[in-house]
Amino acid sequence: MITIGEIKKNLISILNDHNIPDSQFEAISIIAYSLGLDHKEVITENDINISDEGELRVFEILKKRLEGNPLAYLINEKTFFNEIFFIDQNVLIPRQETEEVIEYFFSLNQNNSMKNKNILDIGTGSGIISIICKKKYPLANLFSIDKSNGAINVAKKNAEIKNVSIDFICTDIQNCKISKIDYVISNPPYIKQKILKDLQIEVLKEPLIALNGGLDGLKVIKNIFEWEKNINNNNALQIIIEIDEQIKYEAKELAKNFYPHKKIKIINDIANKPRILSIN
Repeated sequence: MITIGEIKKNLISILNDHNIPDSQFEAISIIAYSLGLDHKEVITENDINISDEGELRVFEILKKRLEGNPLAYLINEKTFFNEIFFIDQNVLIPRQETEEVIEYFFSLNQNNSMKNKNILDIGTGSGIISIICKKKYPLANLFSIDKSNGAINVAKKNAEIKNVSIDFICTDIQNCKISKIDYVISNPPYIKQKILKDLQIEVLKEPLIALNGGLDGLKVIKNIFEWEKNINNNNALQIIIEIDEQIKYEAKELAKNFYPHKKIKIINDIANKPRILSIN
C-alpha cells in the first residue's frame, strides 16, 4: 500500500514534469477529491495508507488532468472570492480577473445598501457574480440570465448551496424582456473569433458559447447596449463589463456611441491589463 505522503510526492513530481502550474495544490486537490478527504487531511495525514482502489481513482483523475482537462471540471469545484462553488463543463471556469470586476463594482457602491435596487448579471454561467453580489447586497433584487440551460442549472445549484435568492432566467440578452434594471454587471463572451483557435488546450475545453465574442469580440457587448437602450430605456446607473486588451479601444468607442453623455473608463486589472469597461 502507498501512503498519502508518498502519492502526494509522486503526483507533484508528475505534474511538474508536465509543466502544470500550482502542482502542489493540484496534487492535493486530486487526492482529496479521489479519496473523499478534505485538503487539510491530505496536507497533514501523510502516513495514512491508501487502498489499491483509492490509488487507482487518484491516477484515473491524474490521467485526465494530463490530457488537458481543467482541474475544476475533474473535481467539480472552484474557489472564487474565498468560497467554493460547484463547477461542471456547462460553465466557464471562474477566474481571478472576474473577482476584480466584482471588487470594482463594490468599490463604486461602498456606501450603497442597494435596497430595492435591481441588479442584472448577464451571462451568469455558474452564478458566481450574482451570488457574490446578493451576499454583499442582501436588500437588492438580483436577476441572472444565460442562454444555456446547463449553465442556469449550475447557477441555481450554487445559489441553493449558498442559500441566496436570485431570479434565474434562461435567455440571451437579445431576447431579454427584463426592464427597470439599475445596475448591470457582466462577464460576456469577448474573445475575437479568429483568436479562439490559438487559446490554450485547457481553455478550449470550456464552453465555446461563453468565449466567442464574434468577429470583433463585441457582439454580445453591443447586444447588451441595445437591450439597455430599447428595453431598459437607459435606466442603468452603472454598467460594468469584463473585457480584455484585444477589444479595449473598440469597446470604449462602442460605449461612447451608445452613451455620449456618460463617464466611460477602461480599468486595468492587477496585472495592469485592460479588464473592465465602466459606464456610469
